[in-house]
Amino acid sequence: MSQAYTILDEWTVFSSAFEKFSDMVTTLHDAPAQQFDHGQVEKFLETSGRELLRRMFQGYLDHRAATEPNWESLEGNDNLIRTHRRQDCQRHLAPLFGEVIVSRTAYGAPGVESRFALDAQLNLPADKYSDGLRRRLAGDVSLISFDEAIARLDQTTGGHIPKRQSERVVVKVAQDFEAFYNSRRADQPEASEDLLVLTTDAKGIVMRHEDLREATQKAAQRTQSVRGSGLSAGEKDKRQRMAQVASVYTVAPYIRRPETRL
Repeated sequence: MSQAYTILDEWTVFSSAFEKFSDMVTTLHDAPAQQFDHGQVEKFLETSGRELLRRMFQGYLDHRAATEPNWESLEGNDNLIRTHRRQDCQRHLAPLFGEVIVSRTAYGAPGVESRFALDAQLNLPADKYSDGLRRRLAGDVSLISFDEAIARLDQTTGGHIPKRQSERVVVKVAQDFEAFYNSRRADQPEASEDLLVLTTDAKGIVMRHEDLREATQKAAQRTQSVRGSGLSAGEKDKRQRMAQVASVYTVAPYIRRPETRL
């Protein structure tokens, strides 16, 4: 126990994390927890562990703020020298574990926008959503709808991104799409005479009402079926989403010659 207090004295910025860890150990050790099944323990560690990681993240940021160099001036990427300093300027950051606060020194000059050296060192985004949260959202959105991806973030992380901001984040994540593939484009044609074939097909699928987009739901509500349980073609237009499938493959060319029989 004395060793734990020594560590706490040396790393006071992590005191909240130590406190949370101690509370978790106490909870698992106490009598009520001895009646937990493995699922209850797993759920407790998932939620409480996420908060522990958030406090550790906050402690790290507090440590960086406390040890940030105090320069006389700072030159921004606009080549302007800033000599006015204002300490303890705060901004929010939303990583996977939950929101934290970044404290840093602002460098400014009359008539110009302030710059923050620690923001650059930590490679902080212009908004508050961390790289990890962006990566998780982008991966989910590539497979499921925005609403489902946001719900999954809420269920599996300590972060949250509203739908409008989610759409903007995904656009930013994809902004290097063309450059990424251009950088991997072959300088020379592939040494093959095989044909590259792309085939695709699409089919409108009637969806459950709750799975339609908001505007489509309203349009569907304005129409009523006149054929019992069936839907007319016009009614299906307001209840469908397009399912698409694509395939890419190579095949050796089949060259037909005059003497080739049918």
